Formats: sequence, structure tokens, C-alpha cells
Amino acid sequence: MEEDGQEELRQLTLENKKLTREIRKLKKDIEFLKLANDQSARTQAYIQRDNDRQLFYNSQLLKTAANLLIITDEKIFTVMVSDLFFRYAPEYDRDKIRRGVPLREALLNVLPEDDRQDLLARCSLVLGGENMEPFLLRTTIAGENLDLQITIKRMLRDDTVCGLNILFIDMTEFIKAKERAEDADKAKGNFLANMSHEIRTPMNAISGMAEFILRDSQDSKAVKHAMMIKSAANTLLSIINDILDFSKIESGKLELIGDSYKLSSLVNVVAAMIRIRLKDKDVVLDLDVDEGIPDSLYGDEVRIKQVLINIMGNSVKFTREGRITLSIQAEKEDERHARLLFKVSDTGIGIKEEDLGKIFSSFTQVDTRRNRAVEGTGLGLAISQRLVQMMGGKISVSSVYGEGTSFTFDILSEVEDWAPVGSVSEKQSVARQDVFRASFTAPEAKVLVVDDNEINLDVAEGILAPYKMNITKASSGQEAIDEFRENEFDIIFMDHMMPVMDGVETLRRIRNMPRGENAVIIALTANALSGAAAEYRGLGFQDFLAKPIMPRDMDKLLVRNLSPRLIVREQKVSQELNHAAVGNKAEIDTKLGMKYCLGNRHFYEKILKAFTDSPDIARLDGLYLKEDWQEYSAAAHQLKRASLTIGAVKLSDGARALEYAARDGWVEFIRGHHLAFIKDCREICKFISQGGVELD
Repeated sequence: MEEDGQEELRQLTLENKKLTREIRKLKKDIEFLKLANDQSARTQAYIQRDNDRQLFYNSQLLKTAANLLIITDEKIFTVMVSDLFFRYAPEYDRDKIRRGVPLREALLNVLPEDDRQDLLARCSLVLGGENMEPFLLRTTIAGENLDLQITIKRMLRDDTVCGLNILFIDMTEFIKAKERAEDADKAKGNFLANMSHEIRTPMNAISGMAEFILRDSQDSKAVKHAMMIKSAANTLLSIINDILDFSKIESGKLELIGDSYKLSSLVNVVAAMIRIRLKDKDVVLDLDVDEGIPDSLYGDEVRIKQVLINIMGNSVKFTREGRITLSIQAEKEDERHARLLFKVSDTGIGIKEEDLGKIFSSFTQVDTRRNRAVEGTGLGLAISQRLVQMMGGKISVSSVYGEGTSFTFDILSEVEDWAPVGSVSEKQSVARQDVFRASFTAPEAKVLVVDDNEINLDVAEGILAPYKMNITKASSGQEAIDEFRENEFDIIFMDHMMPVMDGVETLRRIRNMPRGENAVIIALTANALSGAAAEYRGLGFQDFLAKPIMPRDMDKLLVRNLSPRLIVREQKVSQELNHAAVGNKAEIDTKLGMKYCLGNRHFYEKILKAFTDSPDIARLDGLYLKEDWQEYSAAAHQLKRASLTIGAVKLSDGARALEYAARDGWVEFIRGHHLAFIKDCREICKFISQGGVELD
């Protein structure tokens, strides 16, 4: 029994220890639960504070939002709105909106019925998954006319659509400002068009009459003076264009028009104009032109002149005594390009160092107190900088105040012939070189010229005279209609701005007459602002010719628009082209080629190989098969220069003949000489490849 009692006591002791351990564990668990509960309470308090903060910020955002914002659920019931909503719908309060109001009801007194239905339809499309760009709605809210930009976006929760975010941005003032700007721009355009017409009309007479003297006069002194008048008129015209057409200056849409020109002629014309302006000053103009520079270049001669005249004109204005020096050098870039380096230095009043940074700004003249008597718009140097940049160069200025200024700029130019310019001063008596000669006659062509200005009619008739056409003149739109009704014309030149019935209305009436639909009608106008050509073609004119009428532009236009059957080429010209296009044996003048390569034998061998590897010959042959004469002319031009560079003079002459024939639409000539020319090209390539070119 005693043993049983001891065993029972031992068991009880064990149980007691076990219970004690369990009690200690429970106490620890209770303490942990208490800590966890405290942490949970703190977390809930933090979340509540954060929620309160978010609700506060959301409330402030909705209250202070400058635009109308509406948030809906997936059923397009309101969830919240910005306070601006209550300005338009005071019958609602925030609690009612939060409880949910169908959007169609919420906007009942806000948007007109048609606009409200359109918005609801768009909301349904966006909820259905369509992405919608912001759109403009011109509507009336609370009697106020508004232009609203509306953006509708889906709201997603776990990739599930839960509602819409609809934002209304008031664009009314912006739209009004835009419309005012457009009206001002339209008014400016009308003003510029009228000013262009008023200025270019007398310029047409000046330029035209100078051209007649050049063409008809045998008096060398009169020809020289007329050449100066023509050159000055052309340069003045280019400057007028820039001053009038602010849209080109502001948008950077100044255009470069490439053509062949002689550097010697350009320099002498600019020098002559500057010397005229210096005649009453004790200032000497010096020309320092490197005699090794190539003379035959391709680029925009008018724009280069404009830059030089702008810069040198400034030197004339601000130099009272001393010298103005124009220096020109060149660096060869490759076998087809050279970089021309210009420098204009003067001994004038100079520019302050703090003013150098704004010298190229538009409408800016520096040191105006000192220079108040100097005329100018402040556009010249700004335009010059833009032009130089367009021609692949940079312009800079350095100056010492009180001592003088130097402008330097460079342009990248194509080289048509590397023959050096030599002495520029010896090439001043070239007045007749630039006199234009018509490339054909058209004695059977009938032309109608319509213009209300009698001088313009005489100028147009005089420019057309070398073509030996049958010319009829009309001084009004009605007179033109009467002439068209009684006679057939191959081409009609129609002035735009005529009283009573302008050129556009006359065009429309002629188009509605028998034979009028296919009549070739050319817009002849002094409105030469940018975009005018496209505008006139859009009105129904076949082509466009700006006043003052440039004879070369007229020649090209006639070739484009006259029927080839009416064009007659002089037999002499045909013989010259025939002679140039045939008989080109494998002859290469290596001395000439080496000269074009500045005596560098390695470089000459390199361009000889480049000529044999060039795809230009195959390209010309392919364009012949396609009858793409415009591109054919360009390809022949490339071959002309490449052939001359290696010294293949006769081959170059043949390419020139084909180039001009393609340019003028003389297809019969091309068909008669193309194959022989291609054969000559391949013989030259074979001759080079077989080592036929021997160098000393």
C-alpha cells in the first residue's frame, strides 16, 4: 500500500510540473497576444490616419481642381466629382453624388441633349474596350458657350473594369486665341500678297526692259549699264521676297534653287553693286580671290549674292573711311565638292564685345544710339545666318570696337569644272555672257496674254518675241473670254489680280466653255509668296510664272507646256549637239584630269577606277528604257561632270548634249544618240581597265 501511495504521489508531482509548464506557456502566449493586439491597434490607427489623409487630399483635389472631373462606376453611376460640377448642377450635393446618380441624370441640366447623348455613347464605347483619343466638343453649359476637350479613360482593379474617369478641360480661351492668330495670319498673308503684287509689278517692268536692252542693243556702254540694272533688280527682288514673306523667315522654309554659275561673274556683280554704294565715301573695295579656286560651280547663286550683299552692305553702312576687303579661298572636299571660304573685313566703327552675341538676332540693330541714322530692318544678318546653314556652312563675326569688323562664313558647293578661276579682275568685261537666248522657236504657236497693266503686257510680249509666236493681248478677264470664244490658243498666260473679273474667275469661266476644259492656262502673277505655286495649281492652273518674268523661267515653262510638235530647234544647235554626241573615241586628256586632281597622281588613279566602277552608265541606260527623262537628265549631268573630271572631254560633251535634250523634252535627239553614247562610255571604261591611261 505504501508503495502504491508513493507511485501515486510521484505521478501527481509529474502532473503538477506539467501543469506548471503549461501555465507558463499560456502566460507567454497571452503576453504575445497582448503585444500583437497592441501592434494591430497601432496599425489600424496608422491606416485610419493615412485614409483620413488620402480623403483630405482627394477632397482638396476635387475642391481646387480647375477642370470638371467626373468619376463613375462600371454602370456609369457617379462616384465622385470635382466641385466645379456643383457650379453647373447646384441641385446635387456631394453625398447624393457619392451614393450614385446615373450620369445621364447628373448631366441633364449641364449639357444640351444632343451633346449629352453623344458623351454617353462614347462612354459606353470606352467601357466596351475601345481606346478613345481626347476630342473637342463645342457646347453650351449654363448659357455659356464653351470649347471643351474631353478625355474618357477606363479605370481597372485587378484587370477588371471598375469605372470611368471623365475629364473636361476648358479650351475656350485657347481656341479664341488660336482663331485670332489665324485671322491675323490670314490678314498678314493678304497684306503680303498685295504688297508683293504692288512691288513686283514695277520690278517686272524694270527687269523686262533691262532684258530687252541686253538682247537688242549694240551699244556696249548701254549693255553694261543694263547688265547692272538687271543684276541689281534681281538681287533687290530676292531681298524683297525675304522681307515680304515673313512666313518663310519664321518657319525656316527659305528655299535653295541650284543652277550652274560662274564664281567670277558672281564676285564681279557683287563688287560692282558695292562700289556704286561707295562712290560718295573715302572707302576702297579690295578683292582677294584665290586664283586656284574653280570657276564653274553649281548652287544657289542668288542666295550667295544675298549673303555677301547683306554682310558687305553692313560694312558700307558702318565704314566711313579705309577699306572693305572680300577674300575667298577654297578647300577640296572630294572629287565633286569644294568648301568655299569667304571673309569680309572692314575698317569701320566695329561692334562692342557685349553686342557680338546678338548680332544675328532678327529685327535687332546693335548700338542704336550711335547708329540711329543707319537704315535697315535688322533682318539681313539673321537671314544670312539661316542661308549659310542651309548651304552646309557656318558664319561667325569678330570685331574690335572702333577699329573694324570681320565676318567669315563657308558654304559647301558642287563643282562642275575644276578649271581655276584665275584673275577675277580680268573677267569684268563679261556683260554679254549672261544674256539669255531662247532655246527654240514656235512660229505656229498661238499665245494669249491677259493682264490689266499695259506695261506688263508689253514686257510679256517682248520676252516672248524671240520665240516668234503669234501673240494676242487682252487687258481684262472679259476680253480674254471673248478672245477665247473666237480663237484657239496653245497657251494662255493669265494675270491674277485684275479689276472687275480677276484671273481665277476668268479661268473658271473659260473652263466651262467649249474647249476650255483642256486649255493650257498659266498663272502669271506678282504674288510669289511661298506656297503660291501649289495654290494656283489647286485652283486649276496648269503652271505658275512669277513676276518679274525671268526669261530662263519662261523658256523652261514653255518647254513644259507647249506641244513638242510646235517647238522648232535651230539647225545650228542641232548640229552642235550632234557633233558633241557622236564620235567620242576613247580619248582621255590626262593632263586635264591631273589638273582637276590638283596634281595628285594617287587621287587621279582613284577617280579613274571609280569611273569604271560607277553605276551611272547602267543607270542612264535603265532610265532610257523607262523613258524617265527628268531623271535621265540628272543622270546625264552626273556623267558629264564625272567624264570631265577624268579628262574625257568629248564624252563629257556628249553627256551634256543628252542632258540638255532630256531637260528640254527633245526625245527624238536622245533616241538618235543614246546607244552610241553608251557604247562610247563602255569603250572608255574598257580602255581604262586595260591600262590604256598612261601617266608621266
